[in-house]
Amino acid sequence: MIRFRDPVTGRGITWYKSPHHEVHNYYDISPWSPAGDRILFFRFDAGVGDLKALGTYPGSLWMMEANGSRPVQLVSGLKGNYHTGVSQFWGPGGKTAYFTGRDGARQTGVVDIETRRISSIVTPAPASRMTSDGRYLSIANPNEWGLFDISAGKAEMLVTRERALALTPHKELVKGPGSALQNARFSPTSDKALIVHRTNEDFPRLVELFVYDFASHQLSHLAAGLHHPGWRPDGKAILFVHRDPHENFQSIREVEVRTGRVRVLSRDHVPAGHPSYHPRHPHWILTDCYGGPMGYGLALIDTRTGRMSQLVTIPSGSKPVPPGDERFPFRNWGLWMPVRPYLNEPRPVWNADGSKVLFTSQESGRINLYTVDTSDLE
Repeated sequence: MIRFRDPVTGRGITWYKSPHHEVHNYYDISPWSPAGDRILFFRFDAGVGDLKALGTYPGSLWMMEANGSRPVQLVSGLKGNYHTGVSQFWGPGGKTAYFTGRDGARQTGVVDIETRRISSIVTPAPASRMTSDGRYLSIANPNEWGLFDISAGKAEMLVTRERALALTPHKELVKGPGSALQNARFSPTSDKALIVHRTNEDFPRLVELFVYDFASHQLSHLAAGLHHPGWRPDGKAILFVHRDPHENFQSIREVEVRTGRVRVLSRDHVPAGHPSYHPRHPHWILTDCYGGPMGYGLALIDTRTGRMSQLVTIPSGSKPVPPGDERFPFRNWGLWMPVRPYLNEPRPVWNADGSKVLFTSQESGRINLYTVDTSDLE
């Protein structure tokens, strides 16, 4: 573990230095244990050198104390990927961890943190998330999404792609290569789920957001033109990135779930794709940056002013980056434009009280885990 200060912003950074590539799960799935004292991550085997964005590589599931001490291997003999590792996430109370990559896509492994005993759950579609009360798993494939009741061992598919197609106000954009459901995310109160529906091009013509209400069983179209949306901590609004196709201007927006009212939260062009609210002070928005005036790294947006400022510069200093080209000036979708100096998605995640953010960087030659101190934000 190495401590230093960001050379541009001066913020305190902790580097969990490792000779291995190491990743946590995706942006909205916390690697922090419920108590905030442990971090769950996937470690690629020592022989894994060059990583590609696609493909799987051998490794194991690990946890460590939040200060970097006592790293412990939980499960060996797994195969994971650059984006999510083995889709690992904490079970209720941090007593278990869930993962894939052991017995097939429909087999979700469960490891007991104290005993290391491994069991498994068989679901009709891959499982990716858990409700905050620990009762249900989110299960999905491109054509349908639903819940798996863990105690009852039963699945119920609740939303189909056909249902989304029937409700979309953008039917003219869905013609061609087809579409898929993805990125279902539970509300903080576990009473709703947001579901992304997108067309299948590499640069999708349509990305839109639906919300499913568990009490009424109603599916509602909420907004379009977004990528990787996230819930506000009170569960009443959803954050998303919006790109104006005419001006190539990208902003952070918020849509109210009940009314559909949209509010623009940023004044500057935002060269990013994965924003999230501070868990206690939602006027602060955290986002990753891929070039442009913020350089590469992480940035903060203060919604009281709409202004954006650098938080982390990946981590050895990053200056503004010239546009990739005049047509598509900043990275927005996927891994295409502009070419990054190395394979890296910071994938930042707040801890429970917002005093730290965990992120990744490959600037050292290996994808490693880092945290940055954000305890001053009020």
